[in-house]
Amino acid sequence: MEKHRGTTVLTRASGISSRTMELLRGVGLERTVIERGPKLVEGARWRELGQPADQIPWVVIRANGLHDLENAVTVEEPSLDVGHLSPTRPYWCGQDRLEPILRDEAVRRGARIDFNTRMEAFTADESGVTATIVDQATGEQSTVRARYLIAADGVRSPVRETLGITRTGHGTIGNAMSVLFKADLRDTVKGRRFVICYLPNPDEPGVLQLPEVPAVLQLFDEDRWIFGFFFDPRETSPEQFTDERCAQIIRTATGLPGLPVEVQMARPWEMSHNSARSYRSGRVFLAGDAAHVHPPAGAFGANGGIQDAHNLAWKLAAVLKGTAGDALLDTYEQERLPIGAAVADQAWIRHTWRLNDSEELRRALRESTLVATGYRYTSDAVLGAAYPEPIPAAHDLTGRPGYRVPHVWLGRGGERVSTVDLGGDAFVVLAGPDGGEWQAAADKVAQDLGVPVHCHPVGGDGQLTDPDGAFLGTTGLTRNGALLIRPDGFVAWRAEYLPEDAAGELRSALERILARTSGTPGGTALEG
Repeated sequence: MEKHRGTTVLTRASGISSRTMELLRGVGLERTVIERGPKLVEGARWRELGQPADQIPWVVIRANGLHDLENAVTVEEPSLDVGHLSPTRPYWCGQDRLEPILRDEAVRRGARIDFNTRMEAFTADESGVTATIVDQATGEQSTVRARYLIAADGVRSPVRETLGITRTGHGTIGNAMSVLFKADLRDTVKGRRFVICYLPNPDEPGVLQLPEVPAVLQLFDEDRWIFGFFFDPRETSPEQFTDERCAQIIRTATGLPGLPVEVQMARPWEMSHNSARSYRSGRVFLAGDAAHVHPPAGAFGANGGIQDAHNLAWKLAAVLKGTAGDALLDTYEQERLPIGAAVADQAWIRHTWRLNDSEELRRALRESTLVATGYRYTSDAVLGAAYPEPIPAAHDLTGRPGYRVPHVWLGRGGERVSTVDLGGDAFVVLAGPDGGEWQAAADKVAQDLGVPVHCHPVGGDGQLTDPDGAFLGTTGLTRNGALLIRPDGFVAWRAEYLPEDAAGELRSALERILARTSGTPGGTALEG
């Protein structure tokens, strides 16, 4: 259920990471997203004149005004060199465009989405959750009973507050106003395109004059932009920023006093940095902004929320189907809470570093693709690995448990397929060219446990070929070793060699990962 009347009209969360694109690719939405927004290209290209509208350089610059872009300096230029890490790449598609895509696909797959519906209250017990909901159009109340509740109810999260889950972090950093406006700036910028341009705070009533925190101009599409600035709500209310006042602020900030500006939307928001101390309370889970919130630097926010949901979804599905124990759901918090907190810290560091560069901040900063894709899990659903921190200092996608499976292009039936594409709805045993015996082991374990397990020997007599000869080197496997990949694409267990009792070893691993007791028959409902 969603309290708003429909999908968002707010133009935010535009940067979609390569990892999130992988998830969209997995449900057949990659092409649709690519068609809805411009392609991100290398940031160094922002100075090129007359760039096409279907691409945008991923760069953050700082200038004294749009009239002075010749003297602008580059603040940050994230790497887009992800071809060795992922079968896809980052794209630029705002939340107002992405949400309708997700809604339509969810409905097509059988989901029911009730817009304009508010949850008034809820109670949770040992067997489920009862929620009182209100149809905001009619005021009619009703109750809903479910096994679990996922609260993705935003920064202020009434569910989180009801549960008494506290948060850590720097708290509210400041109050900002984002203004979506239409203006013809093509001649001014001479066809240059960029993700973000920092500008001096305009000397206009209500705008905070913070030398260390500049105003922000962000390209939205061909002739629409988003301008952001900070204000003090104790002195100026959001309502005082009328369309004309916002237009004048934009003219002053851009250094274009005669610029025709059409303000289409102005929305206040709080920049903050907080992480929930827990993601689970009995039958209730927190996800997205309800669990973690941080400055927009790095474009990590919406990506993190989508990845929260992806992590939780396959675990809930396994428990509801009776193929996993309830303790598997504890691994959602074990895995996503450290990541959520670490990503929030990285966004905070990146925000601070952009404004006040220092050697200390540089050392703490992690490269953006590392934050988005290179993170790792330590949990009961990952065997044989424990890591001191969730984001390593460098990429290590080499087939180690806890990391996403490394990307390798393989061949299947004359077409190219990535190792990342092989999961989705089942566990996958990915074996070396002499690992054909893993197929029988996987088939037996799948039948015994009632859990779908697909086996893919790469090379040899298998259906998957290794045209570039990169599979063993990238994964670090021996010719008869194997990786056990979870439905979310993360390596859960690793066998360096084919064991004498491959089926027994694989079964033991799956039982531990799925929080099952030995001997539990497939299809039997487990505790919880």
